[in-house]
Amino acid sequence: MERINAETIAGIALVFLALVFIFAATMNEVWAIILPADYLILALGFAFIALGVITTRNNRKHYHKESTHH
Repeated sequence: MERINAETIAGIALVFLALVFIFAATMNEVWAIILPADYLILALGFAFIALGVITTRNNRKHYHKESTHH
């Protein structure tokens, strides 16, 4: 059973990156030009987090133990 998967980690990283970019947009006019792309990155991050949560729930619901026979 896994507690956190790669989709969730990628989503958290994208959300953090988007928040850093949005903060940079408040400080610099050049970064403010690409602000819509920052919100897109933020939305993708939340989508990856949701995908990771759904995948983890699905794996827990249909958990099967792999057996090895020699």
